[in-house]
Amino acid sequence: MGEHIAKIEGLNAELLELIHRSVDMGLASIEGDEDLIPVLNIKSAMIVLQTETLDEARGAVQTVLDTSAADHGVLMYNIYTTIEGGMRTRALLVETYERNKDMRMRFAQYYRPSKRASFLAPSRPLERIGELTCLPVCADQEDNFCA
Repeated sequence: MGEHIAKIEGLNAELLELIHRSVDMGLASIEGDEDLIPVLNIKSAMIVLQTETLDEARGAVQTVLDTSAADHGVLMYNIYTTIEGGMRTRALLVETYERNKDMRMRFAQYYRPSKRASFLAPSRPLERIGELTCLPVCADQEDNFCA
Protein backbone atom coordinates (compact mmCIF):
# COMPACT_ATOMS: atom_id res chain seq x y z
CA MET A 1 0.00 0.00 0.00
CA GLY A 2 3.01 2.28 0.32
CA GLU A 3 1.56 4.25 3.18
CA HIS A 4 3.47 6.91 5.06
CA ILE A 5 3.60 7.17 8.82
CA ALA A 6 2.36 10.48 10.21
CA LYS A 7 3.96 12.44 13.03
CA ILE A 8 1.86 12.99 16.14
CA GLU A 9 2.22 16.76 15.77
CA GLY A 10 0.34 16.45 12.46
CA LEU A 11 -2.86 15.11 14.04
CA ASN A 12 -5.78 17.48 14.16
CA ALA A 13 -7.75 17.98 17.38
CA GLU A 14 -10.83 16.11 16.11
CA LEU A 15 -8.82 12.99 15.29
CA LEU A 16 -6.93 13.16 18.59
CA GLU A 17 -10.23 13.33 20.46
CA LEU A 18 -11.53 10.35 18.44
CA ILE A 19 -8.40 8.37 19.40
CA HIS A 20 -8.92 8.97 23.13
CA ARG A 21 -12.66 8.25 22.91
CA SER A 22 -11.90 5.03 20.99
CA VAL A 23 -9.44 3.83 23.64
CA ASP A 24 -11.95 4.49 26.42
CA MET A 25 -14.76 2.71 24.55
CA GLY A 26 -12.52 -0.15 23.47
CA LEU A 27 -11.30 -0.86 27.00
CA ALA A 28 -14.83 -0.56 28.39
CA SER A 29 -16.06 -3.19 25.91
CA ILE A 30 -13.45 -5.83 26.80
CA GLU A 31 -14.51 -8.39 29.37
CA GLY A 32 -11.83 -10.60 30.84
CA ASP A 33 -9.10 -11.79 28.51
CA GLU A 34 -11.19 -11.86 25.32
CA ASP A 35 -10.09 -10.82 21.85
CA LEU A 36 -11.70 -7.69 20.50
CA ILE A 37 -13.07 -8.10 16.98
CA PRO A 38 -11.68 -5.20 14.91
CA VAL A 39 -13.96 -2.19 15.30
CA LEU A 40 -13.91 1.03 13.31
CA ASN A 41 -14.88 4.15 15.21
CA ILE A 42 -15.94 7.14 13.14
CA LYS A 43 -17.48 10.32 14.47
CA SER A 44 -21.05 9.09 14.07
CA ALA A 45 -20.84 5.30 14.53
CA MET A 46 -18.90 2.25 15.59
CA ILE A 47 -18.69 -0.48 12.95
CA VAL A 48 -17.72 -4.06 13.80
CA LEU A 49 -15.58 -5.36 10.93
CA GLN A 50 -16.34 -9.05 10.39
CA THR A 51 -13.18 -9.87 8.45
CA GLU A 52 -10.87 -12.88 8.46
CA THR A 53 -7.63 -10.92 8.83
CA LEU A 54 -6.41 -7.60 10.13
CA ASP A 55 -5.29 -6.64 6.62
CA GLU A 56 -8.86 -7.17 5.39
CA ALA A 57 -10.11 -4.97 8.24
CA ARG A 58 -7.66 -2.25 7.23
CA GLY A 59 -8.97 -2.44 3.66
CA ALA A 60 -12.53 -2.17 4.94
CA VAL A 61 -11.61 1.02 6.81
CA GLN A 62 -10.57 2.68 3.56
CA THR A 63 -13.81 1.54 1.91
CA VAL A 64 -15.91 3.02 4.72
CA LEU A 65 -14.04 6.33 4.59
CA ASP A 66 -14.35 6.47 0.79
CA THR A 67 -18.12 5.82 0.88
CA SER A 68 -19.16 7.88 3.91
CA ALA A 69 -19.07 11.47 5.08
CA ALA A 70 -16.44 10.62 7.73
CA ASP A 71 -13.09 12.35 7.41
CA HIS A 72 -11.37 10.25 10.11
CA GLY A 73 -11.52 6.72 11.40
CA VAL A 74 -9.89 4.79 14.21
CA LEU A 75 -9.47 1.02 13.93
CA MET A 76 -9.37 -0.78 17.31
CA TYR A 77 -8.22 -4.31 18.14
CA ASN A 78 -6.21 -6.00 20.89
CA ILE A 79 -3.17 -8.26 21.02
CA TYR A 80 -0.82 -9.96 23.45
CA THR A 81 2.57 -8.29 23.66
CA THR A 82 5.69 -8.19 25.82
CA ILE A 83 6.58 -4.89 27.47
CA GLU A 84 9.72 -3.70 29.26
CA GLY A 85 10.94 -6.13 31.87
CA GLY A 86 9.67 -9.10 29.88
CA MET A 87 6.11 -8.89 31.21
CA ARG A 88 3.56 -10.40 28.83
CA THR A 89 0.35 -8.37 28.77
CA ARG A 90 -2.52 -7.23 26.58
CA ALA A 91 -2.58 -4.08 24.48
CA LEU A 92 -5.47 -2.27 22.87
CA LEU A 93 -4.14 -0.93 19.57
CA VAL A 94 -5.74 1.93 17.68
CA GLU A 95 -4.75 2.94 14.16
CA THR A 96 -5.68 6.30 12.68
CA TYR A 97 -6.99 6.79 9.17
CA GLU A 98 -7.84 10.00 7.32
CA ARG A 99 -9.75 10.46 4.09
CA ASN A 100 -7.50 11.08 1.08
CA LYS A 101 -4.31 10.66 3.11
CA ASP A 102 -2.04 7.67 2.62
CA MET A 103 -0.68 7.64 6.16
CA ARG A 104 -1.58 6.23 9.54
CA MET A 105 -0.40 6.14 13.12
CA ARG A 106 -0.72 3.41 15.73
CA PHE A 107 -1.15 3.88 19.45
CA ALA A 108 -1.13 1.29 22.23
CA GLN A 109 -2.80 1.24 25.60
CA TYR A 110 -1.35 -1.63 27.62
CA TYR A 111 -3.63 -3.22 30.21
CA ARG A 112 -4.18 -6.11 32.60
CA PRO A 113 -7.45 -7.88 31.79
CA SER A 114 -10.21 -7.98 34.36
CA LYS A 115 -10.57 -11.13 36.39
CA ARG A 116 -13.68 -12.72 37.84
CA ALA A 117 -13.70 -13.63 41.49
CA SER A 118 -12.88 -17.22 42.32
CA PHE A 119 -13.02 -19.20 45.52
CA LEU A 120 -9.53 -18.09 46.55
CA ALA A 121 -9.13 -14.78 44.71
CA PRO A 122 -11.14 -11.56 44.59
CA SER A 123 -12.30 -10.04 41.32
CA ARG A 124 -10.04 -7.49 39.65
CA PRO A 125 -11.18 -4.77 37.21
CA LEU A 126 -9.34 -4.07 33.97
CA GLU A 127 -6.27 -1.99 34.79
CA ARG A 128 -4.43 0.33 32.42
CA ILE A 129 -0.64 0.02 32.40
CA GLY A 130 0.97 3.38 31.73
CA GLU A 131 -0.27 6.03 29.34
CA LEU A 132 -1.44 5.84 25.74
CA THR A 133 1.74 5.35 23.70
CA CYS A 134 2.47 6.25 20.09
CA LEU A 135 4.27 3.29 18.54
CA PRO A 136 7.37 3.99 16.45
CA VAL A 137 8.07 2.61 13.02
CA CYS A 138 10.19 -0.59 12.93
CA ALA A 139 11.70 -1.64 9.61
CA ASP A 140 11.99 -5.29 10.66
CA GLN A 141 8.28 -5.71 11.46
CA GLU A 142 5.82 -7.05 8.89
CA ASP A 143 3.44 -4.09 9.25
CA ASN A 144 6.19 -1.52 9.98
CA PHE A 145 5.15 -0.83 13.60
CA CYS A 146 6.83 -1.90 16.82
CA ALA A 147 4.47 -3.50 19.33
